[in-house]
Amino acid sequence: MPFSGNYLIIDSTGAELFLAAGNAEKSVYFCGDATARRHSAEILVQAEKLLNGLGLTPSDLDVVGAVTGPGSFTGIRIGVTTANALKRAVNARLAAFTSLEALTFDETRVLALMDCKHSNYYALLKDGGEESYFAASSDELDRDFPDLKRIYYSAPDAEKYIKCFLAKCEKGDFVRIACPFYIKKSSAEA
Repeated sequence: MPFSGNYLIIDSTGAELFLAAGNAEKSVYFCGDATARRHSAEILVQAEKLLNGLGLTPSDLDVVGAVTGPGSFTGIRIGVTTANALKRAVNARLAAFTSLEALTFDETRVLALMDCKHSNYYALLKDGGEESYFAASSDELDRDFPDLKRIYYSAPDAEKYIKCFLAKCEKGDFVRIACPFYIKKSSAEA
C-alpha cells in the first residue's frame, strides 16, 4: 500500500546538507552548498522552510527519515541526533537508511562507492539479494571486483532518497531509534 503520510528526510552525512519533505501530493527538497559545512546551523532552519512550503508544521509529520551514514563522523551524528529528537518531539515514526542504500535503490548487482579520501572508498556490494558494507582501496576494488557495475556517490540524489525512504515506509520498516552507521573507525579512534 503506498505511503501517504507527511514526512521529512534528513541527511547531513556528506558535504551537502540534504533535506526532503513531502506527502502523497507533493515532495520538495533542499540541497545545501557543499562548501558551506554549516549543517548544524542550517538543518532546522531549512527543515522549517520546506515544511512551511507544504503548509505543514513539525507536529504534522508522520515519519522522519534519517540517513545514518556512511560519511563525515560529525555530520552523521548531527543528522541522526536531529532525526531522533524530532521523531520523539512530534511522536512520529522513524525510518533509517544509508546513502549507499539509496544510491543502489532498484539495483540487484552493483558496487556503490563513496570516496573517503586517499584512494579509499566506503562500499556497498549488492549481489543476489545479499548486501555487504566495507571500506577498500581503489586497488582492492579493481582486484576483487574488476567487472562489477559501479555507481559512485557524488551528492544526494533526491529521487532515489525519496524512493528508498518511501519503500521503507510502505514495508513498515521503522526503527525505534536511528543509530550512526560507521564503516570504519574515526581518525581519532584509529
